[in-house]
Amino acid sequence: MLSSLMKLAGFLAAAVIGGLVVAMFGGHGGSKDTAATARGSASHLAGPNGSFVEVGRMPATARLKLGGYVEPRVTVKLTAQAPGRVTFVAGQEGDRVGAGQVVVGLDDDALAPEYRSAWAALAGDMAAQQNAQTQLYHSIHGQPTSPMGGPAQDAYERMMTPFYNMAQGFMGNMFPGAAGGPGTPFGSSGPMMTQQQSQKSWPALNRARADYERQQASLVASQSRIDGLDQRLRDRRAVSPRAGVIMTRHVRVGDVVQPGQPLAELADVDQLDVRIEVPTRLLAQLKVGDQVPVSLSNANVWAPISQIFPAADRSQRTISVKLALPAGAPAAPGMYALAWIAQAGGNSPSDFAPAIPTTAVVNRGSQPLAFVVDGQGRAEMRILRLGDVTGDRVAVLSGLQAGERIVANPSPNLKAGDHLFAGRP
Repeated sequence: MLSSLMKLAGFLAAAVIGGLVVAMFGGHGGSKDTAATARGSASHLAGPNGSFVEVGRMPATARLKLGGYVEPRVTVKLTAQAPGRVTFVAGQEGDRVGAGQVVVGLDDDALAPEYRSAWAALAGDMAAQQNAQTQLYHSIHGQPTSPMGGPAQDAYERMMTPFYNMAQGFMGNMFPGAAGGPGTPFGSSGPMMTQQQSQKSWPALNRARADYERQQASLVASQSRIDGLDQRLRDRRAVSPRAGVIMTRHVRVGDVVQPGQPLAELADVDQLDVRIEVPTRLLAQLKVGDQVPVSLSNANVWAPISQIFPAADRSQRTISVKLALPAGAPAAPGMYALAWIAQAGGNSPSDFAPAIPTTAVVNRGSQPLAFVVDGQGRAEMRILRLGDVTGDRVAVLSGLQAGERIVANPSPNLKAGDHLFAGRP
């Protein structure tokens, strides 16, 4: 009996020890599985969906980075043309104004009396001119005073005078002694005139014509005085010559200004340029129309060279160059920009190389790397040889092909062969 109990106790002890051993090894295996699962989750998070980009293309020319500033292509500075007090300002900085809109207005109280006086003088000259015109017309075409004897005498003279003048001319030619002297039958030395003809006074006619012309000149002078006042009135209005934005406002309502004092500065912010200073050694390879990559704060654009200044800066040995930003570029006057000017000895601007974001490049040791998404959705590590950096993109001279997909922001623990997402891409 005792021996049976001893055997049973040994069996139970062996079973307990075996259970502990199994539990120990089983827990260790579970830890391995958990670690493997964790590693698998980490590889999945290394490149989640939406963090992949396609390898693009960019010019492979070696370029020099030059800083510059954005400035409006067209600016207008309005200054006071006459002294006065500011009574109107169109708006504050940033407000838009249209072409022909009054931006700053000055008071015109001093011009009002002169304006009324000038119009009154013009009205008087117009009346005098009309009167002079009537007198001249009457002197030329008007009805003269009735002759002595009334209408009957006038009718007789009109009938007989032509016959008398005809007879006088005939007798003077046929019988020279019968006309031309006081004792001859036709003693008058000249043709006979009717009383209406004799009443016309050529000096009076000339005087009437001179009065008319004098009044005409006076009318023109009065109109000229009003034109001068209109010009002075326009000088009290600073008008925008084109649509734009108020960049700087120098005066406010109530300020007193003098001629030549700045009033406001306008600019067309829809047409912007980037002005850079280019070393003179690069001038020979620049020409108007060349496309230059420009990096703004949040965008990269291509801008053609619109102007190359004719003179260089002696102290800096540079020349100013303007790049015309395309319409809609996310830029504002005064913004800092980077331009990438091709250097001598670089490739042709028509040569293109694969390009990727700079965030996709990982430096492991001394080699720049990138991770490509293969057909199985795994990370494939590529060693790169990089070219120029333009903004947030870098040219890849070897290691990638345009059109491949890469990880845009690889995590530090990403390595070749890791799954980038669950399932096939």
